[in-house]
Amino acid sequence: MYIQAAVAAALAGLAAAGPLAVSPRSGYTVGPFVTCSASDKAQTSCRNTTAIEDDCCIETRGGQLLATQFWDAKPPKGPTASWTIHGLWPDRCDGSYEGFCDPSREVTGDQITAIIEYFGGHNLLRYMRRYWKDNASVDGSLWSHEYNKHATCFSSGRQQCYSDFSPTADLNATSSRKDVFDFFYRTTEIFKTLDTYAALAEAGVVPSLTRTYTLDEIKGALKRKFGVTPTVGCDKETNELTEMWYHFHVKGGNVYNGEYLPIDGGKSFCNATGIVYTPKKL
Repeated sequence: MYIQAAVAAALAGLAAAGPLAVSPRSGYTVGPFVTCSASDKAQTSCRNTTAIEDDCCIETRGGQLLATQFWDAKPPKGPTASWTIHGLWPDRCDGSYEGFCDPSREVTGDQITAIIEYFGGHNLLRYMRRYWKDNASVDGSLWSHEYNKHATCFSSGRQQCYSDFSPTADLNATSSRKDVFDFFYRTTEIFKTLDTYAALAEAGVVPSLTRTYTLDEIKGALKRKFGVTPTVGCDKETNELTEMWYHFHVKGGNVYNGEYLPIDGGKSFCNATGIVYTPKKL
């Protein structure tokens, strides 16, 4: 419980945290800011006991959030001793999900780069180019896929949820797309608190060409480090470790500035034994 509380406290401080090497330009405030009722501010997604008055104030459409990571070994992508970012997903409270919810908000990889640069996120882009890698194409293809499929489904991350939103604004203008910047900023911040490689290595679970691992070994290592158990993903044919999904509920705010509360994940999709953790470099 102490570990879980410590992780929750660290995530709670993200919205007010320091630069973290990916800070936007001076004066930029991350996340939508609208006037929320005391009742909404007290609610937690998927646990609310009263009706939500404003779905800009608490995530209602995808109240179970998944911070997802890749282990890209074939071909190797990203630093040798680090997992890479997959995305931030809004699952429903029952674990189901939807995708590509608002085609009018979709953006290309080039647009994402321009938006992040406009809001002063030059360090953020450098970080993304190192840790948010597409395993088959240019990185911007993965970035746009993640935003278009997942971020367009956040109820509390819509442009309409920003206090300076104007119904007459050009919603395709770079200056109006704070929601795009905030998605990539928030996802990156969360990733930085979840060092899967280090957590596994502390328990002796390291990439190897000769050793395999059990699912219990992997889950136990992560439980000891983070206080909760993520969903562990493997290639269904080779049983190679490929993904990690960390699950959260959000309290007291929207998806970009609320407090993230870690919860246990769902059923992992790996065999119980013989899991291969392939090195990125042979």
